[in-house]
Amino acid sequence: MNGFLARACAAATAGVALGTLMVTAASASADGSVTIYQDVISASGGGGVPIHHGAPGPAGIAAGRAGALRLPHNDHAIGRITAAPINNRYFAGYQTAVPAGSATVATASFTVPALSCTTTDRAIAPDAGVPANNYKTVSIAGVFTGCVNGQAVYFPSLVVNGKETDYTATPFAAGDVIDLTTNVSHFRTRVQVTDVTTGVTQKIIGAGASASAAFFGDDAWLTSTGALFHVPDFGKLTFKNCLIDGKALGRWHPHAYQRVNSNGTVQIRTGGLWPGGTAFTTHFEHS
Repeated sequence: MNGFLARACAAATAGVALGTLMVTAASASADGSVTIYQDVISASGGGGVPIHHGAPGPAGIAAGRAGALRLPHNDHAIGRITAAPINNRYFAGYQTAVPAGSATVATASFTVPALSCTTTDRAIAPDAGVPANNYKTVSIAGVFTGCVNGQAVYFPSLVVNGKETDYTATPFAAGDVIDLTTNVSHFRTRVQVTDVTTGVTQKIIGAGASASAAFFGDDAWLTSTGALFHVPDFGKLTFKNCLIDGKALGRWHPHAYQRVNSNGTVQIRTGGLWPGGTAFTTHFEHS
């Protein structure tokens, strides 16, 4: 599964609403089919974030108020695993079911991409997540990656059992190497984003849960009114060291997804798994 994060961020001086991140969820049925769910989780956290390297632009991003997890909606069956990526409005990457109730650790790394920004605000969030409790909640380690008032903005975002915290006062930079870890067990949940380049880490430990699936990829971001932000031009983004419980992502026979718009035009193309099954790339195609 992938879930959907709701964030209510705004560029303080520009008045730009940066709201909700969306992630697609999937559950496997006995007949081998997989059903997609779309959850919305509200945001918490805050603090201003200066544009990295002192670039001109909005003074910061302020996070919005927390809210309750909404029930899954807009679900649809996608059938059996196919060789070609499955079209999805909100997610590009890979996801797979895990043994119900298992202790699941999803880890990955990527390099923050340089964005080609215009004055239009656009955003996604590369992340690694673990849906839990029969897809009723989700924990995610990710990085906001977007254009705000013409400037590239990056910061860590953590979701633990459906509660999101955006570290807008911890800006990352293009070229930084990021490690993502989401660990869900009955005893506790640990979500962590580490900037290997700078040594900065943000981590939250919460109550345990019952893992249902795991995913890696680029999630969509929504405005505060629930509209989808378009995709920023990130070029190519490579997810490396993708492991679930220490085993290569490819060993789990995951489903591949590519993001499309309402007209079916591909916005983010997902490449095949590299030899070894621990890496893949996503490619910007259309905003």
